[in-house]
Formats: sequence, structure tokens, C-alpha cells
Amino acid sequence: MSLQDLSTPKRSERATATRAWREVLVHHAWLTLLVGGLCWVVTYVVEILIGTLLGEAVYASPGDSSSWLVWLWPASFFSATLFLSAGLLGVAGAVERRGRVLAVIGAAVASVGLVASFVNLVRLTGAVGEAEASDGLGFLGVVGVMLGSVLVGAARLRGRTQPRPVGLTLALLPLAFVPAIAATIPLGAVAPEYVVADLPFPVVGSILAAVGLSLRRHPAPRTDVV
Repeated sequence: MSLQDLSTPKRSERATATRAWREVLVHHAWLTLLVGGLCWVVTYVVEILIGTLLGEAVYASPGDSSSWLVWLWPASFFSATLFLSAGLLGVAGAVERRGRVLAVIGAAVASVGLVASFVNLVRLTGAVGEAEASDGLGFLGVVGVMLGSVLVGAARLRGRTQPRPVGLTLALLPLAFVPAIAATIPLGAVAPEYVVADLPFPVVGSILAAVGLSLRRHPAPRTDVV
């Protein structure tokens, strides 16, 4: 028996495992998008609670004496980008072949956000040193979600993957920041910073949660997982 014959079963096992994970991501994309979107909404609610109790916005990494609310804020924010990135991987996995190139690029971008978010959550636990989060990794997580959304959405449109509104919504997602940011200008004159500063995130989170619910109503058939 040659070395090639010995390696063939291993390659087959890896391919089967990869396909199994892809199916898990695809058929749970609705749930991860829903949870991730709601986590951004929770982040905003927590920020308002912190601001109401402390009288100011808190963006620094929590310390040993910080309340559980101060710890919950970064934990929910990074959990949002983690789940949303995973959801985009699942959405990309269901794209028809005409849009596969864009889907692969979008999945790669979302993977960056996934890894950055995971590392930040691990850092936040203090398992690898002082319990703190990286602003740079947090930024990468957001970029991974937003840019990944555009690419995956465009891939769904090009591949004519149903339901079509999902692809359109994802492709145009960053535009949701425009009215949300515009709203912060007049609100900034009458509302505290902790109400205004992160207003775009619950808006975008709500949209992505709605996309998750749409995918739940129109799940991808298993034959679509390529």
C-alpha cells in the first residue's frame, strides 16, 4: 500500500468534517445573526444603564472593582461581533455557485472579525494575562462584520440566492449607519453622550437580527450547501 493510499482516507475524513461544519454554520446562520444582533442591542441598553447609574459613558476596560454592568458592556459587544461573523460565514456557505468567489472573500473577511472577537473575549477573561480588551481587535471585529456583510450580500445577489431581500439588506447594511449617525447630531444637543455615542450599533444589530429571522422563515435547503 502506497503513502498516497494511506493519505486518501484522511483527506476524505477532513473533507467530510469540513462539509459537516459548513452545514452547521449554514443551517444555524439565522440563529447566530439573531443572537449577534440582539447582543448589540443589549450592549446599548447596558451602556445607558451604566451612564444612568454613573452619570457618564464608560469605555475603558473594566477593572477588579468594576460592577458586573461594566464587565457586561464589552462582553456583549464582542459577543455580538463574534456571533455576527459566524452568521455571515453561514450565509456565505449557502451562496449559489455564480456568487462563490465573492462569498469566499466575504467569508475570509468575516473570519478576521470572528478571530479578533474571540481573542478579545479570551483577553477579557484574564486567561492570558491582565483582563483587558484591545480596541484594535474590537475595530477589526466591527470591520469584519460590516465589510463581510457587504461582500456576502453582494455574493447572494450575484448567485441569486433566495430570499433575495437578505442579500440586498446585507449588501447595503453600512448605509444604516448614515441615518443613525445623522440622528446623533441633533440628539447630541439634548441627550447625554452615553445615549448618543453608540446609537448606530443597536440600529444595525436590529437589522441583522431581522435578517436572521428572515432566514429562519426561509431556511437554505441542504442541497444549497456547496
